[in-house]
Amino acid sequence: MKRFLCLLLGLVLALSLAACAEENTDPSGSTGPGDSSAPAVDFTAFSKGFDERGYFEGLTALDCVTLPAYEDVVIPEFAHVTSGRVISDGDFVNIDYVGSIDGVEFSGGSTQGQGTDIVVGYTSYIDDFIEQLKGHAPGENFDIVVTFPDPYQNNPDLAGKDAVFNITVNFIWDVTEEKAKTIGFTGLTGLRQYVAAGYGVESIISSSQVVLSTFASFCEVDNIPDDVLSTVRELISNSITAQAASSGVDVATYLAYYYGTDSLDAVLDDQTRPTTEMYVIFQAVAERENIVPTDEDIANAGLTEYVDTYGKPYFLFSLIQQKVSALITQKLTTETE
Repeated sequence: MKRFLCLLLGLVLALSLAACAEENTDPSGSTGPGDSSAPAVDFTAFSKGFDERGYFEGLTALDCVTLPAYEDVVIPEFAHVTSGRVISDGDFVNIDYVGSIDGVEFSGGSTQGQGTDIVVGYTSYIDDFIEQLKGHAPGENFDIVVTFPDPYQNNPDLAGKDAVFNITVNFIWDVTEEKAKTIGFTGLTGLRQYVAAGYGVESIISSSQVVLSTFASFCEVDNIPDDVLSTVRELISNSITAQAASSGVDVATYLAYYYGTDSLDAVLDDQTRPTTEMYVIFQAVAERENIVPTDEDIANAGLTEYVDTYGKPYFLFSLIQQKVSALITQKLTTETE
């Protein structure tokens, strides 16, 4: 999951902070960890380490990145298994269900034929709902009986009652360890946890982040200069500081709330190299495709008023991330089909 999250971080950092310079609000839109003294932020530091094109200063990325041809990048297929196996622990299963009590369907107890993904052994449903799916095969339709807990906060009217769920097993997702790694997870466990948290398999494998992460997995990155690593480390640090300021809290409080640690160094140690690799890959694509953002691009993005605050190189760098992201996504989702 690390590469997937770092990719998200890398893309979120680009262009996410302009509003924070003007407003003291949490960029996520939530109330955040609370209010205290906001840290001071030197926004001009965001442009340090980048040249007038928005590229890393002094770096020709193609010297340390071997890029694949777009047609050589294969996004793994997650086929639907509809026969030849039964449900067992760890399976990614798409089901429909309709729940009833005393023969009467109840509100919220149905997938309404839309299907939902569960992971056996990871997804949590009431009673032994998931356990009763084991041994059944795609295409089967059957009933299971469960008892709602008492108390049941989601719907107190159902507390302690026995319910019958009519289950239809639509299919089992064909997911392997290698496929999970290719789309940016550390392996099946990470993907299982992600789906169990409520993310559908289809939405994950079709997301632009996964397309980009898959492309990155086909790249070879070697010998990133230390000054480039330092630039990205400082960029991440400045971004965290700015977002803490926008939330009205100190950095340690922000880190504890959003990262589960109050150590900035720990976060930077974890994020710097994989995030740098992604940025360098993106610059290599920009070099190969001759992508150089312009003042007009900055104006079209509505960022002109922030140039003096952050410096132009940072916004040109940010626009490279957007342009390369769009290009790779377009290439891999249309031209290779």
